[in-house]
Amino acid sequence: MTALTAVLVPSARAAAQDVLPLDRAVAEALARNPGLRAAESGQDEAAARVDETRAGFFPHITVSEAWQRGNAPVFVFSSLLSARRFAAGNFAIDALNRPDPLGFFHGAVSVEQMLFDGGRTAAAVDARMGLAAVAGADRDGQALSLALEVAATYGRVLTAETARQAADAAVEAAAQDVARAERRRDAGTVTEADVLALQVHLASIRQQSIEAAGQAAVARAGLNRLRGAPVDEDFRVQEPPSAGGPGRNWRALADEAVANRPDVKRGEAAVALAGAGRRQARAAWWPRVAAQATYQYDGLDFSSRASSWVVGGEARWGFSTGLGERAAMRAAAAAAAQAHASLDDARAAVEVDVLGAVRQLESAEAREGVARATVAQARERQRIVRDRYDAGLAGVQDVLGAAAAVLQAETTRVTAIADRFTAEAALDRAIGRRR
Repeated sequence: MTALTAVLVPSARAAAQDVLPLDRAVAEALARNPGLRAAESGQDEAAARVDETRAGFFPHITVSEAWQRGNAPVFVFSSLLSARRFAAGNFAIDALNRPDPLGFFHGAVSVEQMLFDGGRTAAAVDARMGLAAVAGADRDGQALSLALEVAATYGRVLTAETARQAADAAVEAAAQDVARAERRRDAGTVTEADVLALQVHLASIRQQSIEAAGQAAVARAGLNRLRGAPVDEDFRVQEPPSAGGPGRNWRALADEAVANRPDVKRGEAAVALAGAGRRQARAAWWPRVAAQATYQYDGLDFSSRASSWVVGGEARWGFSTGLGERAAMRAAAAAAAQAHASLDDARAAVEVDVLGAVRQLESAEAREGVARATVAQARERQRIVRDRYDAGLAGVQDVLGAAAAVLQAETTRVTAIADRFTAEAALDRAIGRRR
């Protein structure tokens, strides 16, 4: 088996492994990554807080049941009245001053409905909705960052694994070179020094194979962690095809990014949140008006009670003597101005990110094309040098140099491929696009 065939044909162990494409690795990470699940829980909490605040528009009901026993004159007097058990004998001076102890059961159902609060509740709901939007944007941003991290880690696995395969193929080729040199030494056409040089080269390539295997194992464990899989789960990676796609008009992509990017959406949510803060500050100048109703049932024993009811309303209007409401309005106005400026800056930063990501991807694609051509050239040069060595027209250093060039070219090629699909993921993140 030639060195080229050894790289391209999977080993028996690799063939038995489950193939994990990049898109599946990203999908599994988005579905199972613990950090992303935590962000989703935060988003769910923020949505629940919106419902909690919106409940302020609805009536508040309080149900109470109490029991007391004592002989305090006021307590006994009011208890008898509430239970409709007050009699003429209870007006006696001794009965009023020194009443016998009694037990009293008091039950009540109270309802309060806010009729007007100056927009406090509505502004609070808007603020909670803004916080929920921020939590959603944070979750989406974390998902995009996770997809990029998965792609970068997948690239490290692919690079290390391919380097190991290339090193294994180079080991086989180096062993053939050693055997060839030994035959020529036995024939008296080369010296022992050539054999020793090739043997040292063979040992060096074996060491590279061991190091690459270790790097692949570490990178694979890191990818498993991102996927939410067992750290020692085994799998095989493959070179992802180029995403390609229609056009690379960075201006159109930037417009898409402004509409989709989570950090822009977060800035928009911050603007809405600041607007809710201004409305809350203005609402402090207005009174609160509420309607109230209470139905109560009282008695000296649990089963026999008298009922009564009370309805009414309440208006509450308070101000800070230190003009705290006015200071709150100034602070809210400043926060709104800051939010608008931050949003403008975020939109500009998005355009810069998209332009940089497009240019980085174009550069990575160009490097990949050059690297593929370099591999073919290096392998052809190695074939020629070996033929010249067999004919006595090239030295052992030429053979070693050609072998090292092939190994370096293959490593450069895989690194370029990893850079390319990592740059594709970086562009998706810059645009705010999830494949």
